[in-house]
Amino acid sequence: MTKYRSTGFSLVELLVVIGIIAILIGLLLPAVSASREASRRLECSSQLKQIAAALHQFTAVKKYFPPGAVLKPKYPNYTAWYDPWEEAASNSDGMQGTSWMLKILPYLELNDLYLNWNFSKSVIGNEPIAKQDVKLFYCPSRRIALRKGDEQIMFQNWTSGGTDYGGCLGACNGWRNSLSGTPPISHMFLSGTTLFEEKKTGIFAPNRKTTTCDISDGLSSTIMIGEMQRLHPYPNATGYDKSNRTSNDGWATAGVATLFNTMVHNEDGDSGAPGGLNNKFYESAGSDHPTGAYFGLADGSVHFINDSIDPKLYAWLGSMADEKIVHLPQ
Repeated sequence: MTKYRSTGFSLVELLVVIGIIAILIGLLLPAVSASREASRRLECSSQLKQIAAALHQFTAVKKYFPPGAVLKPKYPNYTAWYDPWEEAASNSDGMQGTSWMLKILPYLELNDLYLNWNFSKSVIGNEPIAKQDVKLFYCPSRRIALRKGDEQIMFQNWTSGGTDYGGCLGACNGWRNSLSGTPPISHMFLSGTTLFEEKKTGIFAPNRKTTTCDISDGLSSTIMIGEMQRLHPYPNATGYDKSNRTSNDGWATAGVATLFNTMVHNEDGDSGAPGGLNNKFYESAGSDHPTGAYFGLADGSVHFINDSIDPKLYAWLGSMADEKIVHLPQ
């Protein structure tokens, strides 16, 4: 009797092959994911370099950096806490409530947006422009536009016009937390006179035109811009925890939407300030990159700062004239 041998795979052989393929896919996917994140990080760094270059072009023309916020009332001589979003939403003549990012649009090849802005009106009076998504202002590791749910931290609950980048206010405590205001938490500027007396202030402050000469700690030792945390209302939180875990967002709007600080823990008696970055505190910088975030220094260079940086060193880097001349760790 003639015997025939099957030329196919046995069940055991098939299972072995499937197992090997599964292992290979398991090894490959993290590598692909890491490669994509590396590409996104490179793009994010490039975007910050473009923003830094635009700031330097602005400064070359104007001889000063744009104010961190443009507020029409008599700030910094205003002696009470001041809500920049209240001004941004005002329809009264001469109000502004705008951010430094508006000022650099012409230097980012976004001249059309800038020329169509009506500077006799506030942000709400320029809604069609302020709601424009600017691709350069979104970190590709986080989003390419607003995500579902981001509107709850946007000015007027808009569904576009966000930013993942901001300017450095310094190592000082620049904001007061208030549970009043819409939406959903009002983060008010510190009273102007107090803020301007701080030696620990950074390059950007409301209605202040910082010059390169003001940066006495050195351009290569001072943080100028960086990535922003985007924190949504903390579930079931009340009181102070509710406010300090909620961001504001919007590239055109003044305040914590476009500014961050580098303050250390418990700065100026603010027990909610944890210090450092990526710390789930609305005043601090942070990103969706693993282990740290990108920052642009005043000399135009861009660097990745690790979460593990010494909080005091990080604070000193954020201040422009605290007489602590330090450098990024290698």
